[in-house]
Amino acid sequence: MKKILGVTLLAMACTASAQTSQFVQLIPQSYLPKDVNFSLGAAALSLPKYTGSDERRLAAYPVFDTQWKNGAFFSAINGLGYNFSKNASIQYGLRMTLEAARDESRSSKLRGLGDVNTAVEPGAFLNYNLNQNFSLASSIRYGSGVDHNGVQVSFGALASTVLSPQHRLSASIGANWVNSSYMQSYFGVNATQSAASGYAQYTPSSGISDIKLGASWSWNIDSNWSLTTGASVSRLSGDAGRSPFVFQRNPVTIFSAATYRF
Repeated sequence: MKKILGVTLLAMACTASAQTSQFVQLIPQSYLPKDVNFSLGAAALSLPKYTGSDERRLAAYPVFDTQWKNGAFFSAINGLGYNFSKNASIQYGLRMTLEAARDESRSSKLRGLGDVNTAVEPGAFLNYNLNQNFSLASSIRYGSGVDHNGVQVSFGALASTVLSPQHRLSASIGANWVNSSYMQSYFGVNATQSAASGYAQYTPSSGISDIKLGASWSWNIDSNWSLTTGASVSRLSGDAGRSPFVFQRNPVTIFSAATYRF
């Protein structure tokens, strides 16, 4: 169970474009070998310059994960939070996460739109693990966007299968619903931005912003080291996909990461 969830977690973290994952997936407390369980690594990614960009960039980020048997956790993947459940099949709790910044200087196609700063998002999560290979996940997060009133509600499913004792394939699917404040911050164009950027004014409404598919392969080199490689593709939908500065409605992220479990 430890390796199974670890693989899925890493894939989700790397496809989240250097921000906290939409979903929380924790090793059930009864499976944790120690009171404090820690892993550290690094990930390299090829991803769009911003959501909806047709330009790409290369990036590298640290990956770390700490989980305590009492239910607390802190990681680049899950954020900072607490799982109140002692049941291996159900996980629920509260957490703090990060929504990554969007810098105007990242692309000439963002010129005049201004920056959207990194945001701290309080939220909650609820997961159901049907078995060691399949689980359902959900979360809610608040506080993103220019005015910090953005809301994101995510639903998804995670699956994995063993190819051999050292190799495993994982797949995920997720959908993200956002409110109008989030839409306006990341996909909208107000009057001031229109004058500065040349884009027509655009006021998107709340709705499903994207649906994402992901797949990864993991190689457990030994009891400590693992290597994971994978990719994800999203479909920007609804008003998000119709934004005047969305030039690629199906952004793809490719990643590779190595981690060491202590």
